[in-house]
Amino acid sequence: MNRTHKQIALFALLLTADQLTKWWIEQQLPFFHVTVIDGFFDIVRAHNFGVAFSLFADWGNQWRTGMLLGLTVGIAAVVSAWWWRERKMPGNISWLLTLILTGAVGNIWDRIQLGYVVDFIDWHVSIGGQVYHWPAFNIADACISVSVVLLLVTSFRKN
Repeated sequence: MNRTHKQIALFALLLTADQLTKWWIEQQLPFFHVTVIDGFFDIVRAHNFGVAFSLFADWGNQWRTGMLLGLTVGIAAVVSAWWWRERKMPGNISWLLTLILTGAVGNIWDRIQLGYVVDFIDWHVSIGGQVYHWPAFNIADACISVSVVLLLVTSFRKN
């Protein structure tokens, strides 16, 4: 199996995991909440009508869904072209682009099918009585976030 086939297999595996976990969460009760690690990590059922950190979630549904779909499909198209150019090059860039595409497609699929993105990973920490809470996210979001950070680190290391 060559590099490109491995990246396509990784894409398919992570996209399947993303969609199966979201499907499972959607089958739970509307106010589903399970504590996995007390004071740190919960599994919840959350619907994100916006994008990162629920930006644009309060916009009207017709505008919001169309705009976000257009934006994310456009970004996915640009990343796909970049991946196509990088897929046979040495290094990790094409792997990181594969992760970004996986996340984009997973969240695009949700938006087309449901009108929102399903989130379920809920991290928080209490320090000195103060609770610091990260917005709920999903496997697709994790793929995007981790790969973008690593892509930035990689780009700074080359210069």
